[in-house]
Amino acid sequence: MCKNSSLLRFTPVPHQRRARGWTSQAQIAFIAALSRCGVVAQAARSVGCSPRSAYLLRRKAGADSFAAAWDWALEMGLDESRARAVALIRGKRERPIVRRGRIVGRRTDSDTRVMFAALRALGADRDGRRAAMPHNQRIALRHILTTLVDNGPFSPEEWALLSPALAAVAGAPPGPATLS
Repeated sequence: MCKNSSLLRFTPVPHQRRARGWTSQAQIAFIAALSRCGVVAQAARSVGCSPRSAYLLRRKAGADSFAAAWDWALEMGLDESRARAVALIRGKRERPIVRRGRIVGRRTDSDTRVMFAALRALGADRDGRRAAMPHNQRIALRHILTTLVDNGPFSPEEWALLSPALAAVAGAPPGPATLS
């Protein structure tokens, strides 16, 4: 599948038995396609489903594993797309020169549309827009929570210190620190 295929292992979302739609095989193929292209609509259509139904499936109960694989696949697909765009910038495209309906030669030049798209993608990395994408925030928050679970349990005093920082990371207004 890809270099980091272990990150894409997930438990498919339970579904009703239907001949078409989001079967387990369709979910696995969708995640694989998403890891290659980084575009949800394209990946969903590649398995014969709509992008809207993909987002609905992601929100279903029991879709946590699928959503985590989606996040990783999207990140990997964006990286792959950016790498392909940068490779295309370095390469040249060949276009025919046509005179009176006949090819009289070839012109070699760079594809400026691809170049500008790659530059926008690289710029999103540098100015932080890509880091602010919701799936990147979820991945970062999941990592923080895993680290906390590995280092816990915490005393009430430690929790009082951690709670405001966690609220800030999660985007919630800091409230009273409570142990739940």
